Amino acid sequence: MKICHVCKAECDDFAELCPVCGADLTGDNKEEEATEEIILNNPVLLATVDDVVSSEILKDLLKENGIPFTCDSDDEGTLKVTFGGSFVADDIYVDDSDFEKASQVYEDFLNSEPEFDDEFFEEDLEETENPEE
Repeated sequence: MKICHVCKAECDDFAELCPVCGADLTGDNKEEEATEEIILNNPVLLATVDDVVSSEILKDLLKENGIPFTCDSDDEGTLKVTFGGSFVADDIYVDDSDFEKASQVYEDFLNSEPEFDDEFFEEDLEETENPEE
């Protein structure tokens, strides 16, 4: 069994996407863990992300776009309690020179809507029309 690097769900060994959160499971996570330290000359806050899954998706999008980033979390999958009792998964920082491009990636992520094919809805409709007793 594979363990999803985003939501920590157990996945089939041959799965390419996590069935829980949709994360790409085809990459070599060991390589990601062994990456060199990223140093930002002029770090600026790109986003404060409230949930772990969104945080990991945003980080993956920044990686795909070649934008170096850092975050203040020590462990993946942990939430911090902030003043006032709210929860924050990550504060994600990028270099000032990459801020405009990173902001566009983040805005596109926030405005994106999941796309499902017709087969997804047909299966759901069949289950509601013919519930197992």
